[in-house]
Amino acid sequence: MGLVTPFGSLHVSQDVPEERIYAVERALEWCNTITEASPFWKPRKISKHVAVERQVNGELVTIFPVLAAKQDFGDGQTGFSHHHLPVMVNGKSVCVVPSRGITGPERSSLLHTDMVASLLQLFCLEHPPLDQLPRTLGKALYPKAFPGGRFDAMGHNPERARLQNLFHDEVMSDETAIEFFTHTDDQRWMHCRDLLDRHQHPNCTQFHAERILSASVATNRDVLWALESLLFLDQDGTKKHLRRFMVHPNEDIVIFAVQQFQPADEKEAWEVWLPLLQPDSEPSFWEVIFRLMEYPDSRERLLDRCQQIYEESEQIEFKSVLLAWLSNYRDMDERVQTILSQLGSHQLPAFLLEVQTYGPWFEAFAFEQLQFGRSRLNHGVLNATIQNPSFDHFRLWECLFNTSSGGVRTALMPHLANVGTDRAFRLIESQTNHELRFVSRRAYLWIASFKRHPRTEEVLLQGMESQYKGVRLECQRQLQLRRDEGLDP
Repeated sequence: MGLVTPFGSLHVSQDVPEERIYAVERALEWCNTITEASPFWKPRKISKHVAVERQVNGELVTIFPVLAAKQDFGDGQTGFSHHHLPVMVNGKSVCVVPSRGITGPERSSLLHTDMVASLLQLFCLEHPPLDQLPRTLGKALYPKAFPGGRFDAMGHNPERARLQNLFHDEVMSDETAIEFFTHTDDQRWMHCRDLLDRHQHPNCTQFHAERILSASVATNRDVLWALESLLFLDQDGTKKHLRRFMVHPNEDIVIFAVQQFQPADEKEAWEVWLPLLQPDSEPSFWEVIFRLMEYPDSRERLLDRCQQIYEESEQIEFKSVLLAWLSNYRDMDERVQTILSQLGSHQLPAFLLEVQTYGPWFEAFAFEQLQFGRSRLNHGVLNATIQNPSFDHFRLWECLFNTSSGGVRTALMPHLANVGTDRAFRLIESQTNHELRFVSRRAYLWIASFKRHPRTEEVLLQGMESQYKGVRLECQRQLQLRRDEGLDP
């Protein structure tokens, strides 16, 4: 099927569950709401898709929400690595991997599109908080604030420039590269390490990579370079190194080792990764879960182990994250009810955004939370409500429409459109004259999805009288589509 989104059209295969499609649509609507309301994000068409861009500390950040949607639908040909968010800085992809939540192609407790929306929201500030940035993205944007950034002190060293010029003059082959480094001491050869080409200097690269990994002391940057180099040159032979570096003080190295290790079978996967499932080893704890979720036959075994870890842990923040993840695979309502009373007001919205509930008890709890009038909390209430089949959502959704921000209202509209009843139609119609342009425009867009409703054309014609040009153009476009499809004369 073809799916039209604010960021371009994409194909969705028939084996993608409907609930996943709706979840991705909702996340894309959230992305669109954030970017339309932000003075910083600007849309730009790249190839067939609409990306959003902004300048951050003099660097150009580009994010592709529609490519994140493709990843969520199982498309592995987006140009970005598995589980990496579609983010670029100055036209080059940046390794941004969520520390938790994306668990495999079958189902995720957190989608790539949800993570992209969170990233867009993080950069809605002129100066985003550095402590909240993904480390690799932070290094690219604020190199002086993140050790190991590509513009660190070594990058401006005059000796580095001299040695690199010497390297270019003297090194013509793999053999001359080995000879060059033989006459260079340990401190100086590091200046030229990145000039080694794995295609042209494979033996020299392998020699120095093995040398780094066998050293008793090496910087984290050196270790990552060595592991990446050996993985390129000899994937099978690197397994022993990857296993060893799954236990390391630096989390980037641990995550890299877990991500790149390829077990021979399910038995080896459990043998290698089970000891790493320790609650004090975040974020590698979640990376291990992502990898073990690749073995569907052992999923129940993994869930049992994670539930045991939950029961044994005393760290409330860790327990809330783990419980939210577990609830997407098992009915954990009894524990959810318990932990809700233990979470602080600042922790509750994030928990509700990810948790899955199953019982009618949640309706009363949700109404209690709406009294506080907090937008992010209301958004969490909406998310936790959507998949809960045990009570009628409309009374709660009507309250959300009357008390929430524009972002929550637009996030609710796709779910009302999915219901498709006259009651849902009227709820969306009530937002067509909203004072915020993006809310009004999205309302008309979702009204148009009710193709067979007797009043759809009438409402769209009313939108042609809107004070907002964008709303008028949207209604004009939807009316033309209806005429092209033969729905209106």
